[in-house]
Amino acid sequence: MKRILLVFLVLCLASASALADPLPLLDDYAEDLALPYDESDPSAGTFTYSYRYPHPDGEAEGGQEINIFYTDLIEYDLGFTVPIIQEAFEGFDSSTVITYTVTCNNDDYFSVLIRREESNPDITRVSWNGHVFSRKNGSPGMTYTLPKVLGILSADENEEWLQNRQTEKADKLIREMVWNMIEENDAGIDYGGLTEDYLEGIFFPEEDFYLDENGDPVFYLQPGDVYEEVPEGTDLLTFPIALEDILDEL
Repeated sequence: MKRILLVFLVLCLASASALADPLPLLDDYAEDLALPYDESDPSAGTFTYSYRYPHPDGEAEGGQEINIFYTDLIEYDLGFTVPIIQEAFEGFDSSTVITYTVTCNNDDYFSVLIRREESNPDITRVSWNGHVFSRKNGSPGMTYTLPKVLGILSADENEEWLQNRQTEKADKLIREMVWNMIEENDAGIDYGGLTEDYLEGIFFPEEDFYLDENGDPVFYLQPGDVYEEVPEGTDLLTFPIALEDILDEL
């Protein structure tokens, strides 16, 4: 009997370990384009568009839902965004480079930070976007919202009034917490005269966040929104807040 119990315990531990495996990734969704395209000289275009997005294994839990999000995003960019940028800077050297970093990959969540660098003859602009996906409760082609990460909205909640109410509740709390961090400013960062009222107009907590390796939210501000002239070497302005600390305040 002891032997049977021991075997059962080992099998249970093995099953738990398998469930905790990170989401496997295949070769990136990636392409390097030179536009306008010339078949005789494919690299001759004046506008270059390069993207790299994660490509999870569609057979793994949550993988296919994430793949739908990125394939839809690529289709939209190539069909709409790219032609607009190309037309705006026709005849001038310009580029868009999109890369990513996986910030969380565990049994519950897959989170990515996207970096987009756009260059033209006048300026180079860098922007970031956080994408958070639930592996267990995600919907095809959809990121996971902050109220659902916090547990104040169920994964399948479709009532628009409740969604708006809980989003507003989460946003208000996070803005207050981030503003407190800015005022305390333990890192000694010069925020360029940023005010609480101005913060409300540029910071949208329900979408301006990603998850760290522990599954805790990291909220962020785009430097280009904070400074008239971004100080050299300034990276994304981040505000990590432990999930437990947020839940204590809700």
